[in-house]
Amino acid sequence: MIRNRIWIPIVIMIASFVWHPQSVDSMVSVKAKHEPNLIAIGTFFNGTSLTVSGKVAAENEVVVIVKGKQEELTLKKKGKALRLLWMNLGDVHFKNVPSLYILYSSKGMMELAASNTKTLEQLGIGFEYLKKEMEIETVQAKRNDLAQEFLKLKQHQGLYACHPGEISFGEKSGTEKSFKAVVQIPPRISPDEYQVQVMEIHNGMIVGNSIDQLKVEEQGVPAMISSMAFNHSLLYGFLAVLIAVAAGLVMDFFFGTGKGGGAH
Repeated sequence: MIRNRIWIPIVIMIASFVWHPQSVDSMVSVKAKHEPNLIAIGTFFNGTSLTVSGKVAAENEVVVIVKGKQEELTLKKKGKALRLLWMNLGDVHFKNVPSLYILYSSKGMMELAASNTKTLEQLGIGFEYLKKEMEIETVQAKRNDLAQEFLKLKQHQGLYACHPGEISFGEKSGTEKSFKAVVQIPPRISPDEYQVQVMEIHNGMIVGNSIDQLKVEEQGVPAMISSMAFNHSLLYGFLAVLIAVAAGLVMDFFFGTGKGGGAH
């Protein structure tokens, strides 16, 4: 009986190592960098590119994820009222969703995971993981449909994207090879701090990990307008009205009944 009691905790400990996924924090650090470190949103900002490069073991694959902070969103649910008119039927609340999620990989997702979807889910890779982690205040029967529609909306906005097979490798140098990913940053990105994560994968397992920060901030006229709106709201409102009135007068002058108008 005593011998059995001794073996029980040993078996439990071994099982925990076998079945519990390895923590990303315990991985070897990947040699990686990204350029630029700061993205400036100016007056004519229309998106940009972020170059992520580094070195991994010669036989390994790479995943790059640019990710925003977790947030809560409330969206309008549309549908037919009385089967006739399309209108808002209520609000849907989404929690635990990143503001930005852009993934690049050197191979297809299932190839990287060695056909094991659990590898993708446990390590936070891909849209299926996002669907699993997001919280939706709705009945369970509609959860999957709403999650899918949410992902479609974010992809349409350019804020979520998955690009398998779009990381290139350089020639092997000894036991290592270089990699490069040119990540397309969407025009709708918001000023904030983002996470640039690089994962090194071997036989469906994450063997290396690197996390760095990317800063996105407004500069020039957008920064001035934003600062005025938050810090000088009265002046901002006055100028907004003044600009609207001036624009109306100009439009009336050219296209209305003014002296320079085109109406006769």
